[in-house]
Amino acid sequence: MSISAWHEEQSSAAKRGRPVFDHVIVELRVCDVGLISHKIDRCVRNLRDWASIGEVIDLGVDVRFAHDDLDITTRGGRLAADIQAGIAADYIRNLRDEVRKGIEGRLRQGLYPLPAPRGYVDRGSGQAKQPDPIIAPLIIAAFERYATGNYIYKSLPGELALLGLTNRYG
Repeated sequence: MSISAWHEEQSSAAKRGRPVFDHVIVELRVCDVGLISHKIDRCVRNLRDWASIGEVIDLGVDVRFAHDDLDITTRGGRLAADIQAGIAADYIRNLRDEVRKGIEGRLRQGLYPLPAPRGYVDRGSGQAKQPDPIIAPLIIAAFERYATGNYIYKSLPGELALLGLTNRYG
């Protein structure tokens, strides 16, 4: 047997709808190929993707995990793999909860936990965002101009660009 293709997913395994993973599943269903993945918990971290892997295994596709010495053709090996996939899914749910708690904690402290939005600058970890001395006055001017009623939404960006207010990308 030889390796016919190498696939690397760039999207998080925590979410459904990863393009490379979905492409591989389609290939496994229609081509006479197998799958070698590093580890179960690196390949799938949600139970829907594990169900997709399980479906191709049930179709007779040879699926192996290099780090996990499991024979998933046996009932016991498949059960062990199912458990590992369940643990990986739970790990992601727990991680999501911990991130939410961290964000909510920062918000309760009066701190914005993400990079500074347009018009503000970061002052470092644990510090409140500070208005950008150059951009913030332009944003205030944008709201003041719009509030006059003399501008429609589509004409205002051109006016603001003349003042020097553009988005992050120009």
